[in-house]
This record gives sequence, C-alpha cells and structure tokens, in this order.
Amino acid sequence: MRCLVWGWILLCAGVISGATLLPGTPMREVEDRAAVGEAPAIAALRDSAAGGSTRAMNFLGFLYWQGKGTRLDRDSALLFLREAAAKGDAKASANLGHLMLTGADCLPPDTAAALKLLDYAASRRSCSALRELADYFETEPGDSACAPMLKKVADAYSHGHCLNYNFRKSILYYNRAAELGDTLSQRIIRETLEIFPDILKPEAITPGPLLD
Repeated sequence: MRCLVWGWILLCAGVISGATLLPGTPMREVEDRAAVGEAPAIAALRDSAAGGSTRAMNFLGFLYWQGKGTRLDRDSALLFLREAAAKGDAKASANLGHLMLTGADCLPPDTAAALKLLDYAASRRSCSALRELADYFETEPGDSACAPMLKKVADAYSHGHCLNYNFRKSILYYNRAAELGDTLSQRIIRETLEIFPDILKPEAITPGPLLD
C-alpha cells in the first residue's frame, strides 16, 4: 500500500513519466515540459517537427544544442535549425545566424551566411536578430551587401523598435547605409542635413533623447 501511495505522489510530481500529453495541449506547455525532460513532450515536439512545424523544429534545435531536457546533440540541433530556417522561420534563422556568426566546435564561423540569415529574420521583426546586427556593426564596417542591414538597424534606433530610441545613432547608421549605396538612406540623410546641417559632426547635439 505504501508503495502505491508513493508511486502516485511521484507520478503527480512528474518524476515518473507515465503520463501522456492530452490532445490539444498548448505548444508553450509542451515546450516547457520538454525543457525539463518529459519524454512525452519531446516526442510530441518530434512528431510536430515531422509534420512540418517550424516552431517545433526551432525548439528542438535549442534543446539539442543546449542539452536541455535531452542529450547534447549539436548535429541534430543544426539539422532542425537548418530545416526550420530553410522553411522561412524567423526565430530559427536568427538562432542559426547567431551560431554561424560566433562559431562553435562543430560549426566554423560563416559571416556572410550568418548575416544573410540575420537580415532575413530582422526583416520579419525579430528583435534578437536586430540586436545581433547592431552589435556586429558597432565594430564592423560592412560592405555594399550590408547596406540594407545597416538601414534596418537605423530604422530600429529611429523608431525605438527592439533597440532603445537613439536619434544620433539612427542618423549615423543611415549615413553608413547611404555611403554603401542605400538610396532611401541617402534621401533620409539629405533631408536630415537640411534641418540639422551639423548632425554628422562628432560634437553634434542630438534632438530628443540622448545616447543610451
């Protein structure tokens, strides 16, 4: 009798993974349960991924990359992330772009491919991708292929989307994009200079909120 009671307590606590997921369980709950190693939840994610769910693919990629709730398996992680990114998932594109930009023991850095993925994700309003691009271009000048990415960072600073509103930074990024050939950025810079002719000078005072 005591064994039956303890078995029931452990099952309710989730220590024994005898319970199965009910149909219609919200994906967020499935992800939370998979992250703590519940086998039925991980199996449900794998079934969803097999059925074409890019959200499930992305989350499985995260789990396998971190070894969170399951074994550490970087190869499987990359397979899931690449498949989701190839299907157009913005989160997977941002995650894979981050990994390819920084590199890892099983993934040599590939800056060009990483920036392409991050640019795609940023165009779909991925805040993590925008922040990654902003951090990258703080120290890297970029080339003509980077002009649209620099403009996205400028837009984010200008509108306070994902990045803290910063007028001067937005103008500096618009100017960099303009110098690399982005025509809309060139127009923005021309119009801004008509109003604030000294804005690109280092000592320029910025209107509105100041630097972060």
